[in-house]
Amino acid sequence: MSETEQKLTETVPDQSEEAVEETRQTATAIEEQTVEATDEEQVIEAADVTTTEVAVAAPERKKEPPKGARSYELIFLVDAGLPKDELNSLIEKIQNFLEQREGIVDNVRVSDVRKLAYEIKKRTHGVYVVFNFWLKPNLVAELERMLRLEERVLRHMVIQTRA
Repeated sequence: MSETEQKLTETVPDQSEEAVEETRQTATAIEEQTVEATDEEQVIEAADVTTTEVAVAAPERKKEPPKGARSYELIFLVDAGLPKDELNSLIEKIQNFLEQREGIVDNVRVSDVRKLAYEIKKRTHGVYVVFNFWLKPNLVAELERMLRLEERVLRHMVIQTRA
């Protein structure tokens, strides 16, 4: 008899045999559900560990920057009212621009909506997007020209970083 069954039978000693049997079946069912729940949790934990191991075992290889390329950071501001799909298309456009010119994008970060310190093109809120990338120095002017012509970009800044 399990601990749960013993406690249930000890608390009610005057029950008939049918009542005791019913109590035992209930206790057994509860224990089985507990064991099943524990097994499921272990399976979930095992799945999480496996996923983590796979991610660690196969890290993404970064391409080597082309010879003569330098490390840059681009930060630009877009209107907070810009739909997410348009923002994603703008990010893809810039990534494609860099990759077509043998640039390598290391990192892209998109911030939440932020209140601006002052109005920029009659906008008071915006979203910042930051790119870390490698590119040849003579192509930076071409990138800045493309950003100036892009209407969705309110402001932009490209700086050379130490890598």
